[in-house]
Amino acid sequence: MANTYKVHIALALLLTALSTLIVGLTLLPGSPLLPRATTFVVLGLTFTLFGAAALRALSAAQSIGPGKLLRMAPSRLVVTAGVLVGGAVVCLAVGGLPSGGQPMKEDGVYYLLKSHGDLHKVTREVYGESIKAEMRFFVTWFTFVSAYAAVLVACAHRAAAPDPVRHTPAPAPPAPLPAAPGSPCDAVGACEWCGQLKSATSLPYCPR
Repeated sequence: MANTYKVHIALALLLTALSTLIVGLTLLPGSPLLPRATTFVVLGLTFTLFGAAALRALSAAQSIGPGKLLRMAPSRLVVTAGVLVGGAVVCLAVGGLPSGGQPMKEDGVYYLLKSHGDLHKVTREVYGESIKAEMRFFVTWFTFVSAYAAVLVACAHRAAAPDPVRHTPAPAPPAPLPAAPGSPCDAVGACEWCGQLKSATSLPYCPR
């Protein structure tokens, strides 16, 4: 079971890094290096991993509470996820948000679909920049979601791990010390000091 948590965390972090890379590639000049369908592929992978992470976190939160669950996030993982998301946000800030409308192509002619439904004819360069801006905006959000999925799974993993305090066996009681010479020795059996057999009617003190 622990291995499935680790694989889930690794996949979520890998997708986070991949999403950050995709956002960074949109800053390069020229035509988009990745097809527009890349956004939908990343969307499917992101929410598949996040959905599984949410189920694991919900199961763990039922036993320890949601507030305590989120406080169990490993600091290294949080920093790593934060750096990746921060990189995507910086790329988004540098490249800018989508503007002008949704890019479309019909019969070799490039358009931007305005919010009120009008088509505005544009050049191929403007069309390419619009696709990159659209991809940059959406994939940045996917970067955050996949990073959050990794953190949720890590918290659920820690919550499911055995509590070392609760499962540590109690220490064995210390062995009784032998009676000192001249101390009462009224137990039935062999004397701990002299080895002589004692009985209930023997002398109460060790003869040694």
